[in-house]
Amino acid sequence: MNNNDSKHTPIITLEEIARRKAEKREEVLKAKTQITETLRELFVPEENKGGIEGIMQHVNTGIAVYDGVMTGIKIMRKVRSYFTKKKK
Repeated sequence: MNNNDSKHTPIITLEEIARRKAEKREEVLKAKTQITETLRELFVPEENKGGIEGIMQHVNTGIAVYDGVMTGIKIMRKVRSYFTKKKK
């Protein structure tokens, strides 16, 4: 084999590595900011409202929690049924 036939790999300098690292760090920081903003929008509770609106907000939250728990129980039962042997 002749070394001239092999593909030429580009030489990467320390400056190039530092530049790429800085670019990637900036991308990661932007992604972190976007993720934080999205999580705030999803999970920050709404302002407390007074009167009937406040009561309805609590009722809606309770219904959502109940629905989530019931869905989780149904999923657990289904998964367990896949792993348990049925006796005949």
